[in-house]
Amino acid sequence: MEQLLQQLNLCNELIEVKGEKGNIKWLNRFCATFLKFASEFKIYLPEVAPKYTTESSTDLHVETIFLCLTQVVTCITHLERIINIEEATTSSYLMTRQHFVDRILWCIRRLFASLNELMEDETTLDLEDLTFVELMDLALDQLESHREEMKPNGTYSILPVEANEKKDNYELSELASHIVRHALAFANVALEPDKRALTTLCETLLSECKAFRENVEDQTPEERKLEALNLERALYSLEGLLNEALLRLVCLLDVEETSVKKLKQILGECNDNSTVDQLICDFDIKMDRIQQIGVFAIAFSQDVKTKTIVRSCLASLESLDACIVPAFKLQRSATSTTLHHANILEHHFNEELRIFWNVLHEIIDSQSLVNNYLDMLVQKIHGATTKEHHKVVQMANVLLEHFGLAVNYDALDEVGKRLYNDFQLILRECKAILKHPIAIDPKRILKRFKILYSILAKLRDVLGKSKDTEVFNGSCLESNQSASKRQRSFFKPHQSRQQNVTTTLNSANNDSELLSFQLTEILRIG
Repeated sequence: MEQLLQQLNLCNELIEVKGEKGNIKWLNRFCATFLKFASEFKIYLPEVAPKYTTESSTDLHVETIFLCLTQVVTCITHLERIINIEEATTSSYLMTRQHFVDRILWCIRRLFASLNELMEDETTLDLEDLTFVELMDLALDQLESHREEMKPNGTYSILPVEANEKKDNYELSELASHIVRHALAFANVALEPDKRALTTLCETLLSECKAFRENVEDQTPEERKLEALNLERALYSLEGLLNEALLRLVCLLDVEETSVKKLKQILGECNDNSTVDQLICDFDIKMDRIQQIGVFAIAFSQDVKTKTIVRSCLASLESLDACIVPAFKLQRSATSTTLHHANILEHHFNEELRIFWNVLHEIIDSQSLVNNYLDMLVQKIHGATTKEHHKVVQMANVLLEHFGLAVNYDALDEVGKRLYNDFQLILRECKAILKHPIAIDPKRILKRFKILYSILAKLRDVLGKSKDTEVFNGSCLESNQSASKRQRSFFKPHQSRQQNVTTTLNSANNDSELLSFQLTEILRIG
């Protein structure tokens, strides 16, 4: 481990010495030094892997290291672009360069901290660091001891109350508080009906948890079991609604609408403060929603690589969130430096956003996404205004993006692919009739939306049959019995495939002078 820290210190010195003025040779030297560190960490990783469990904080430190490795590679990519622009234009882009240098230095500091924590072999469980899903699992494990247990003669009995039940109860209330904190953080950015429903369910959960804690000594085993079942039901209800709210939020966010092209254009030209403030406010809301969707994508995902890519995208978008609006405003000075600075940050933002959406659509459950859109469609098509019809059609773009990915399209059988093609055709008809310059009879518009609904309902049923077949064949069965009872509809039930999205991070560097970083290899455990 000492050798790893020494190698990391060399990386830090290289960045600090010439971060503001280094050329491509300096960057290549840093790459070589950093690659050596990453390779040595990979050798060390098997010693850490046996401790890589949710019962310790070791997993948090390892995941932080994965995130920092990915972020450093991302920043190197953009540093190279900046250096190439500087050499081609004989200009200095100190402000842009410093943005990525500062992020690399931050990652190196986090790497130092995480490596030192691994050396100390810290294994304390900190609830603050656990995800929503991990907290749910712990809470349900606590309730497991209060369920019915079948006796050998076929009758049922209640599991006895443990001696340390008061301690367990206190921990359960603490778990519930943290679960509610995660849910309310999402509720703040959710759609208004979901916000109200989530808040109500959080209140119900806390109320049931309070009832479960009270009068422990005076309750009979049957009463105790009833309170446990009520609390368990409240946990499942909250998780189920959160899944549905996540899907509705995904349908609402169009990747093209979320891009910063419009924001960049108006901030560079408009002097109307009210218009600018409204745009910035809308942008901040979208960013908050993306962050919350990403947080729960990490929580529900079982794949380390997927988690790392999502974490990296969120880290990039968060770092850009603080500087991209000022950069766009600087365009008004119309110098080559400020224009290039804005363009580079815009390109970086859109690239990270695209990677984020692609990963998200690879892991979202297709049937649940279609079913969620159908629910929204049926609410909008009857008695809706033309503006609402346009919104429904726009939300359908999410399904085009979802099945536009090869991994989702290839999962469809022949009937599913035919229905998807029919969906594309009828969607084009819906868009065309809404854009028609002459007023169209509302009945004709409604008829096309009904056809759209019918085709997607058939596609949903086909996806459902496919999922039932997988479950019947055992490919979706969980080894953990309690996990098999959980229904996390936001994501596919089981993910055994290899994630290929990491290659996207380096796709722009096929002809690069930089050393090739095999990020997939670095992140592979084992």
